[in-house]
Amino acid sequence: MAPKKAKAELVSAPDNSVAARVMAGGVELPGDLADKIDAASWLNSILTRAQYIEPDSDYLARAMLIQTLSGATVEDIFAESGLLKLQDEIQNFAGATSGPVEICDLYVTGSDFGEGMPCYMILDVRDMETGEVRRFSTGASGLQTQVFGMIVVGNWPIQCQIVRIASKDKGGRHLLKLFPVE
Repeated sequence: MAPKKAKAELVSAPDNSVAARVMAGGVELPGDLADKIDAASWLNSILTRAQYIEPDSDYLARAMLIQTLSGATVEDIFAESGLLKLQDEIQNFAGATSGPVEICDLYVTGSDFGEGMPCYMILDVRDMETGEVRRFSTGASGLQTQVFGMIVVGNWPIQCQIVRIASKDKGGRHLLKLFPVE
């Protein structure tokens, strides 16, 4: 079966809602995200499970090549991409947290895993205590929805903590959710 094409349709929402503003074209993403993310396609993918259509389908491959070519040593060139799975990073119990972080870069790409969301995020996350930046991938729908909403309302970069809540997914993992930094 062919993947669903993204369409700019939305169930009714208040005129001033994040979803309605995006679908009406009334939202501009911050400059560093504007050329990398198609907000309407991302929202449609989250809401309808339609295929996410990337504005630049070669962006991710190019970024990985640049990372390799930016290496200054043999070890740098041999190094893996450094992409970590967010689901594996935060322990699986309610209340487990990332601690205070800042989501400082984002890319959204399509997923062909067959189950789960048809898109996922690649997040650069800066630890607010150590300054270390690490890159994570996640397809968590609730987290994508929160990140999307925060960007649309003008909260970028996003200072938060990523916390596991009591609710679980089909696989038995506690869901991830953004919370304010305490």
